[in-house]
Amino acid sequence: MNLKSLFVRLFLGNLLINGIVVVVAGLVAYHSLNENYLRETEAYQRQVMTIACQYVEHVRLLNAEEVDRLCKQFPAGGGVSAAQGLPVRLTVIAADGRVLGDSLGDPAHMLNHKTPDRPEILDALAGRPGCEVRRSDTFQVQYRYMALPIHAEDAVVGAVRVAMPVVAMLESEAVLRDVLLWTAAVAIAGFALLGLLLNWFWFRPLKGIVEAGHAIAAGDLSRRVPVPDSEELARLAQALNAMRENFAAQIQTITAQRENLGQVVANLREGVIALDPQGRIVLMNQDAIDLLAPAAGAVTGQPLSTVVRAAGIIDAYNEALARQKPVKRQIEIEVRSLPRHLDVQASAMAAPGGAGLAGLIVVRDVTDLVRAASMKAEFVANASHELRTPLATLRAAVDSLEAEPDDAEFVRKIAGMLDRNLRRLESLTLDLLDLHAVEDSKRPLRLERIVLGSLAEWLEVQFADRAAEKGVTMQFDVARAADVFTADRPLVELILQNLVDNAVKFTPAGGRVTCFMDRQDGRTVLRVSDSGCGIRREDRPRVFERFFQADPARSGDARTRGSGLGLAIVKHACERLGATVDLQSELGTGTTVTVVVPDRTAAAGPSGAAEAGGAPSDPPRKPAP
Repeated sequence: MNLKSLFVRLFLGNLLINGIVVVVAGLVAYHSLNENYLRETEAYQRQVMTIACQYVEHVRLLNAEEVDRLCKQFPAGGGVSAAQGLPVRLTVIAADGRVLGDSLGDPAHMLNHKTPDRPEILDALAGRPGCEVRRSDTFQVQYRYMALPIHAEDAVVGAVRVAMPVVAMLESEAVLRDVLLWTAAVAIAGFALLGLLLNWFWFRPLKGIVEAGHAIAAGDLSRRVPVPDSEELARLAQALNAMRENFAAQIQTITAQRENLGQVVANLREGVIALDPQGRIVLMNQDAIDLLAPAAGAVTGQPLSTVVRAAGIIDAYNEALARQKPVKRQIEIEVRSLPRHLDVQASAMAAPGGAGLAGLIVVRDVTDLVRAASMKAEFVANASHELRTPLATLRAAVDSLEAEPDDAEFVRKIAGMLDRNLRRLESLTLDLLDLHAVEDSKRPLRLERIVLGSLAEWLEVQFADRAAEKGVTMQFDVARAADVFTADRPLVELILQNLVDNAVKFTPAGGRVTCFMDRQDGRTVLRVSDSGCGIRREDRPRVFERFFQADPARSGDARTRGSGLGLAIVKHACERLGATVDLQSELGTGTTVTVVVPDRTAAAGPSGAAEAGGAPSDPPRKPAP
């Protein structure tokens, strides 16, 4: 039995109350009945004594034997004792204290009763009623003795004593107690059964409310509390149902807000780390994991120092906690063996009640910005270097013309020098413009339908004379010249122009340059191969950088030296087209560059007009050699 159960407590409480009521009522009834019984027995004893006294006075005091015979016949003959069913002892005592007769004993063996230990006899012989309760020396039983004087001719001639054993009274009281106790037990049992039924009847709807409340507390907000008929319990059930609906609405709102916050944090480009007061990670989005803990596994609940091994981030967070102010700093780490520059901001947050979030770390990858700044500085330095040489040559030529203005041969030589350096400056300027054009994200793609054969014809017109002048054989391999693909034609021509220009430039006389064009699996393959000087293995990863020139290129004369921007232009043009570029080269053998251009959805019709928004751009400009 669970004593903490409300049902058990209600049942035991009702049972205890009913038991107390029954016991108190039984005690009151017993006391009242016992008092009434005592009064009735005392009245009965007095009645018997009065009758006995009258009887003895009527028959007079004869000899002792006759009195004793009459005493022994008195209870049966009088009818009173038999009617009441109570044992009564009658004793007749003479004035001198001798026992003349006794209904139960032999007077001959009895002592003189006119003694101080029998005060009721002394009172009766003195002419007044007497009463005493004591133990009988003859029968060794406790009696209540009541005595009256016997009068004859206005004189006391003796005494009549009636004794009733107290044991008989106690036995009657015990019967009365037993009856009351059994009655009380039966009443308590009846009350217990009735209380059990009533408690169950009232507790059943309350139990349903409790079970529904437990289900709601456990998170089952679909459970409704049954509404009982009782007004008070119905109010309780309705209050619980209203609370359930409020909880459901609040949880739905909190869930939606949490999902929205999760989506926002997950789609941030910055890494976000939220920490509790103990320095354990509460939230770490995927960008932060990719940057700081790519192989950490589960991170929630882990200490920051265990997951993030970048000392700069931990120091920034500890400093923010100590100062209670945001701390910003830039650090450099390695992610998958690659250097990354991170902008870190650590902030301390007030955690209410020592719980919740205590700190926030926001990490932003600024590697591209740092790299762009570095590239910008490097670009300015390289451009200045490339411009300085021809400008210095031009300045020297101008100064020489001023010194020797009349020497025709010298003037002709200086004019040739001026022409070569001006062409170099012009080529460098055009390459810079082309690079800016392909990097300009605001310039929309102008898609049109391009016939492969027309590209081959355009390349032959552009480079046939230059290749023949250098002694290089140009070969065009177009599997299906009539095939058509959709792309930005100026960008495609810019790619081919720079690739063929490099191939012709770095292929010695007697070499060959091959241009391959084909359509494969819905893509256009453009491949330019040469039998030139090739590129060293250690230089290949850098050939697409701005102004980078391999040593063989830098070792030639001014006519074969390029600006170092051709392959950079090819790379950025391919990025605009969504194309891929691959370079294969062996030093002293030659170089092959393959560009794969995917088809784009054309906005123009079959005539090849540009898409709406602008006319086709002019073909890429390159100065004649």
